[in-house]
Amino acid sequence: MPRTAGKRQGFRWPAIVPGDWQGEIIGGGSVNLGQVVQPGPPRQSVEFSYIILPATLIMPDRIFRWPGVVMVTAPTPMKTEFPDAGALFKADTLPSLSLSLQVTRSQFSDMLRLLEAGRFKDFHFTVEGERENCWTIRSWGMTTGLAK
Repeated sequence: MPRTAGKRQGFRWPAIVPGDWQGEIIGGGSVNLGQVVQPGPPRQSVEFSYIILPATLIMPDRIFRWPGVVMVTAPTPMKTEFPDAGALFKADTLPSLSLSLQVTRSQFSDMLRLLEAGRFKDFHFTVEGERENCWTIRSWGMTTGLAK
């Protein structure tokens, strides 16, 4: 019997596909706020605000659930154009995905209080095509019920 007979084929992670994905926030995250001085001339102080959440990202066919993180970022005054709603990145060494979502400053504030209250659990996002080692996000949304 040849040595290769009976050997298992290596497991392959599913390909990232365009379409409507779903996600679940699976625990508490972190909120990061700060400021950094950019070298000049002229020197300029720039603020940063972002949220990191552990999540499960569910492919359109619902066959596979990727472990991952969601990073929600609010823009700085220096960045004014956002051609996409976000981006999806696949880790090189771990079987995980990172979803980066762009929000406005006011949307960031609204999300923060709802996340702190544990109101967001499920979300959805639409993956477009692959570009420069990531997949572009066309749209995304999170839903929460109103308090009674």
